[in-house]
Amino acid sequence: MKVLILCNKVPYPANDGSSIAMRSIAEALRLNETQVHILALNTKKHHRPSKQIEKHKPDTIVLEHFEVDTDVKVTTALANLFTTKPYHVSRFYQKPLAERLQKLLSQVKFDIIQLEGLSMAVYLPLIRKCSKASVVIRGHNIEYQIWQRHIAHEENWLKRLYLKIQNRRLEKFEKQSLEAADANVFISPQDQALYRNWGGRSINTVVPCGLSKEEHPPISGFQAKYDLVHLASFDWLPNKQGAAWFLKEVWPLILEARPNTTLGLGGRDMPKEFLEQSNNQLWLYPIVEDARDFLAHGKIALVPLLAGSGMRIKLLELLAWGMPTVSTTIGAEGIPISNYQEGILADDPEGFAAAVIYLLDGTEARKEMQMKARSFFEEKFDNRRLGKDLLSFYQTLI
Repeated sequence: MKVLILCNKVPYPANDGSSIAMRSIAEALRLNETQVHILALNTKKHHRPSKQIEKHKPDTIVLEHFEVDTDVKVTTALANLFTTKPYHVSRFYQKPLAERLQKLLSQVKFDIIQLEGLSMAVYLPLIRKCSKASVVIRGHNIEYQIWQRHIAHEENWLKRLYLKIQNRRLEKFEKQSLEAADANVFISPQDQALYRNWGGRSINTVVPCGLSKEEHPPISGFQAKYDLVHLASFDWLPNKQGAAWFLKEVWPLILEARPNTTLGLGGRDMPKEFLEQSNNQLWLYPIVEDARDFLAHGKIALVPLLAGSGMRIKLLELLAWGMPTVSTTIGAEGIPISNYQEGILADDPEGFAAAVIYLLDGTEARKEMQMKARSFFEEKFDNRRLGKDLLSFYQTLI
């Protein structure tokens, strides 16, 4: 089977949630002997040097990338108000990729064209003109839902008004795109349920993001430097919002109960207001070279998300590594962990703080959670098996 994948960022090397999700599905297909061809935007924001791409990309995958700038700019954001298109996705239609896509489709007959995330659905009309392949949207999230949740916490009234306008457009575009595709692959049952509640009629299934067991062995033998660790890309608004909530609402409660608690907080594009809070108990790292190494030096990992949809790839990695974790319910969407078994779920500051303190005080509870987390990952999220499931679904579309 020949599969063409369109990506809004280069998935090799993968160093954030969405690129890990894209790499995951490409690897799942490759491991099941599928011919995979990738066209990816190499954006200014998430730029990958060509040498790094070639170093990490498997030889059996063809990957073409295009240097583009999709950054949000005030001028283009305001100009967008005079159109009917959602700015969230319109900026991802880039001429270099479009021209190459048109030429490639005239030369190669693909069985499946897989659009990674809603932003790549902007190429759907062009694909329909040039190919008879079945087009599948692999939704990483229900995008309008993420922004709907974020808007509820936005304090700037002018920004909130702009986002409401954009989100109405985004919701319309999302529903139209999912219906226009031949099939939709969701990575969480919650997203599939929301689509069906809309009255969505396209063929659809759920195939969660997976990881390789061999590439993600359990963490062991590390000496903890911090009681708590949290790692996130703060260029994604829900991550910034969740960390701000934790530092303002939860962290003081933990310190009140356990004054000597330490926290290691890392991630790119760290806000200035976070950096200003650095002290002997709150260690901040704007640059983290190795996510596994950083998280392995904590006793407990945190996933304090208040917005988002789809599936939390970072939580999946934590499960694979056997890290005891405290998360919000939204932070664990798409991963059906049992509370106080593979992790702990808490949504209010008092409950979140209490869960953290419970694990810090319970050495045996942490050890038991480590084993259950790893076993759960191996049972549910092995990448080779998930790739086989996806291919079985794709066979029904050909």
